Amino acid sequence: MLFGRRKPGFVQVEEQKDPETAGRGPEETGGAEETEVQKETGDRAGKPELMSYLESLPDVEDPFPAREEAEEEPEERTPAQELADYIRLRSAGAQITARSALAKEIEDFDSRLEALVQDETCKDIASTQGNKDVYYYSRLNMSDNYAMIAALVEEKDLARTIAKMVRFNCKTYPLPTPITYFERHPYYASIPQIERALDVIAREPEYEDIQVFTNSEGVRYFYAEGIMSRKYARALAETEEFTD
Repeated sequence: MLFGRRKPGFVQVEEQKDPETAGRGPEETGGAEETEVQKETGDRAGKPELMSYLESLPDVEDPFPAREEAEEEPEERTPAQELADYIRLRSAGAQITARSALAKEIEDFDSRLEALVQDETCKDIASTQGNKDVYYYSRLNMSDNYAMIAALVEEKDLARTIAKMVRFNCKTYPLPTPITYFERHPYYASIPQIERALDVIAREPEYEDIQVFTNSEGVRYFYAEGIMSRKYARALAETEEFTD
């Protein structure tokens, strides 16, 4: 053989039919041969439906039941913690909270404040002493320096604000303070307001260290004598642009 022995299925072989039954339908053959449809129908009829079968199974305990997560009840806040939360909320909005305002609204303020100081969860609550009141804030949302400035602004004493910030800037940076510094956030003082504050500074002995000079560009600067010399302040005003 040229191609070797043929494998089964390589050539389709037609099934030889009996010449006597060829051309007759199933009825004529007496039902001797079942059609494929009849076989399939018979097999399906003998098998139960899946849902019926599942419903017939006995109930058994689920070996892997779903765990029900217990709802955690929020911890009840103490009066001191509620006070701390209120101070934190205001600090997040860049606001300090005056002691006098709290004492006016809360009957047991002193006892709450004492408990707050003892509570380890309230250690972020701090205070700054103003000229008229004590102010509370949270160190989580506000720096000590900003709280000090906010207290000055709250008390609306511009002369004291200028003096304190000029001393602070001379000591911390060190730099003299331009008059325009107090026109910006968070002071927003007008030139007439600053001029009136300068009159108070010139008269009051507690502000005698606060000095004013004008640089070569015509900008007036403040400095604190005793912390910074006039010569050094003028040199810085000519070479440095003050930034807060």
